[in-house]
Amino acid sequence: MGFFRRSTKVNVVYKNGVKDRISPALLSTLIDSRQIDQFERVDGWTRVGIDPIRGMGGVSYDGGDRRLN
Repeated sequence: MGFFRRSTKVNVVYKNGVKDRISPALLSTLIDSRQIDQFERVDGWTRVGIDPIRGMGGVSYDGGDRRLN
């Protein structure tokens, strides 16, 4: 099994163009308050309001929990 390095900060770009690194716990708050323009995921940059974001609509799932415990 490989070792995965996990960053404790998320790269973001605010609406005014300023780049920053924030704690993951703060990300949802800044998205909800419409202060963030983009944030970086493992697979690339996500544009708020354009790209899909978890918990921001979409098709709901009514089945059981599929995650492993």
